[in-house]
Amino acid sequence: MPGWLSSLLINTRLSSFMPLLKYLKSYRTGMFLAVSAGALSHFAGIGGSAMGAYLVSLVATGGKSISDLTSLIIVLGCLVTARALMRYGEMWIAHEVAFKILVDFRNKLYENVEKIAPAYMTNVRSGEMASTLMADVELLEWFFAHTAGSVVVALVVPSITLIALGMIHWILPLALIPWIILIFIVPLWLRKKAEQQGQENRRRLAIVNAEAVDGVQGLKEIVTFNNEKGYLKRLARSSDLLGKSQIDYGNRLGMETAILHSFWSLAILSVLSISAYLVITGQMALPWLTVVVILSIYIFAPILEVCTMASNFGLILAASERVFNVLESQPEVQDYCTLPPAVPPVPEIAFKNVHFKYRPGLPDVLKGTSFTVKKGEYVALVGHSGAGKTTCINLLLRYFDVDKGSITIGQQNIKEFPQEYLRSLITIVPQDIYLFNTSIRENIRLGKLNASDEEVERVAQAALIHDFIIGLPEGYDTVTGERGIQLSGGQKQRIAIASTSFHKFVPSKKLT
Repeated sequence: MPGWLSSLLINTRLSSFMPLLKYLKSYRTGMFLAVSAGALSHFAGIGGSAMGAYLVSLVATGGKSISDLTSLIIVLGCLVTARALMRYGEMWIAHEVAFKILVDFRNKLYENVEKIAPAYMTNVRSGEMASTLMADVELLEWFFAHTAGSVVVALVVPSITLIALGMIHWILPLALIPWIILIFIVPLWLRKKAEQQGQENRRRLAIVNAEAVDGVQGLKEIVTFNNEKGYLKRLARSSDLLGKSQIDYGNRLGMETAILHSFWSLAILSVLSISAYLVITGQMALPWLTVVVILSIYIFAPILEVCTMASNFGLILAASERVFNVLESQPEVQDYCTLPPAVPPVPEIAFKNVHFKYRPGLPDVLKGTSFTVKKGEYVALVGHSGAGKTTCINLLLRYFDVDKGSITIGQQNIKEFPQEYLRSLITIVPQDIYLFNTSIRENIRLGKLNASDEEVERVAQAALIHDFIIGLPEGYDTVTGERGIQLSGGQKQRIAIASTSFHKFVPSKKLT
């Protein structure tokens, strides 16, 4: 890439959009059709408006009667129809492409979140992650549907229209070009402030989302400890800071829009003055006056559309950065092989001199931990809070890797298993059970997605929860509610045990 182009990309922060543009490659045909429809829509609008203005001028100056202009009126009707059809086509195709890309983004985000969790989530609030997965991705629709193609249109349409103006008189495009440059400069002049405000706005919004999610998930604890006022005060403080950042963003956006439209108005006034002078001095026919004004207005229409969108680039860039921070995050644990062992390992777990801490600078959670669980044994990990019981389970599942020592299954280091295969061998029933807001049947089926109804009922019987389920009005089709709120702690535990009973390995249960 030439040095001047690299410098331009860096100085204007256009390089920040390069990752987004990569996602358009798979939709080149759709974007080409959208840009083509957008350009044709503008040209039809320009032609129709100019033709209408020219016809009115001819009639007003007494040059021709309406009957003499039948063919031109038919052309005008065709241009108006083409304008409507092309505008519809542009919006339809551009939004179809944009929403398909957003689906791709969400799928890739969820896939990567699965890979980087739970280590990544130790430093991110669930509400902030939800904000990225939904609100930030949705905001990118502005770029894909309203910006990417519009930039091309804003370059092509004004260039051709300036040439058309130059054919009427050479001085007309020269009168407009300085104003076009000034309008393009405005978003670049305010870009740093826009980016800072955009980042602050998205950060504050994520915090408010996180506070709201915390409040919903911890509502029982808030009510139990009579902390409603304290929680509402904290939420109000976060909301006030969000509101302030939005007001600051709106003030800058209003000023930027006012400057853009001021330059646009001055540009039209300039070309109108020059055109009037050309008519007075006999250098241009009077019917062309309105045509020149119409063409000048349409030159700025796509430019103002892009520049107005550029005033929101701060939000789009901030959302893009948050999305790509998740997309490009590398999992803390990597697979060192892709194929499972040819022979299933012997069900014997061994921790050998394991050392581990969750982050550099923190104290070790495990220091030289060693123990063995042989086939057929039931082993309880007993210790005070913070002794490392949960950490042992997390390390066994390779949510994290040990700092020193090793963990083996059947004398084989668990790093030699693909993560998906390793986790298929082990079943965990944690103390804090998470049930999804779906039927009991589907919650049990999480342990084996293709399990038949008969298999679901069999494992429920083994978990001693079948009789309770069939006693419910809707039986296995009863919706558990979010996080299984309609069930007791023991009932949720038994549903989780039923789900784990599909696996061959003996279920493990963490005890305090």
